[in-house]
Amino acid sequence: MTFEKINFLTSAANLDQCPDDLGSEIAFVGKSNAGKSTAINVITNRKNIAKTSKTPGRTQLINFFNLQDNRRLVDLPGYGFSSKPDDVIYSLDYFNEKIIQFLDSLGINKFSLIGNSLGGALSIGLGLKYSDRVQKLILMAPGGIEERKAYDSMPGIKKLLTDFLGGDMDQSKIEGLLELFPFDASIVNEEMIQERMQILPLMNTQVMATMDIPNMENDLHLLNQPTLAFWGVNDQFIPVSGAMKIGNGCPNAQVMLFSQCGHWVMIEREKIFNEACINFLLS
Repeated sequence: MTFEKINFLTSAANLDQCPDDLGSEIAFVGKSNAGKSTAINVITNRKNIAKTSKTPGRTQLINFFNLQDNRRLVDLPGYGFSSKPDDVIYSLDYFNEKIIQFLDSLGINKFSLIGNSLGGALSIGLGLKYSDRVQKLILMAPGGIEERKAYDSMPGIKKLLTDFLGGDMDQSKIEGLLELFPFDASIVNEEMIQERMQILPLMNTQVMATMDIPNMENDLHLLNQPTLAFWGVNDQFIPVSGAMKIGNGCPNAQVMLFSQCGHWVMIEREKIFNEACINFLLS
C-alpha cells in the first residue's frame, strides 16, 4: 500500500460533523506544535497536504485525508497549552485518569497507543489497567520498567532534573539538554529549540518534583496486547536494558534495536520507524 495516494476529504469543527466511519483510520494526536501535521506530510511524501506552522495551535479543526481502500489519516487539533496544577501528585494513575477521561469524552472505547519515554510508561500502565480497551501498543524507549535510581543515574535524566529543578531555564540550557536526546547532536536544529522555548513558560517544576511512576517490570507478562517496541542503544535517558525486559516479559512483543541511535528513534530512524508503525497498526 502506498501512502502517497492521498487527498483531503473534509474538516470538522466537532464530532457531529465528522464523516461516516468507514474502514480504518489512523488519528494523529499530541500536544500543539508536536509535529503531527508534519508527520502526515512525511509519511505521504507530500510537502503540504497537511498545513503546518511554527505557531502552536495552527490546526483548529479535525482534518480527514482519504487513502485508498477505505482508509484515512486524521489530523487532530493539538493540546497541552493549559495550566499545570500545583496541588496534585503527578502519578501514573493521575496521568492515565486524564487520558481515559479525554477518550471517554470523545466516545472512544477501543484504541491503540504510541508512547515515548514517560508516554511509553503511561501506555504500559493503560495497557495493564484497561486491557479490554487497549488494542495495540507502540513503545519508544518506555519508562516504568526500572527502579527510579536506574533512571536517575542516566546522563540525560541527571541534566533534566538539575536544569529544571535547579533554577530558571534558558535557551542555552534547552540546547544543551536537547543535544543529549539524539546520538548525533547535529540533528538538533533551531526549529526544535524554538519549539521548546515556546512551551518553556508553561513548564511546572511541580510535575518533575512529584512525578511518581512505579516499576511495572513484574507485570509485563500481563501485557497481552500486540506490542512493538523501539530502542536506540545509545539512549542517554532510558537504560537500553529495558529492551530485553520488554522482549522477555511481554508475551506478544516485537523489539527493534538501533545502533548509533539515542532517545529519539522516531526522528533518528524516521523512515524505518514510520513504515514499521503503519504496517503494525494496519496488520
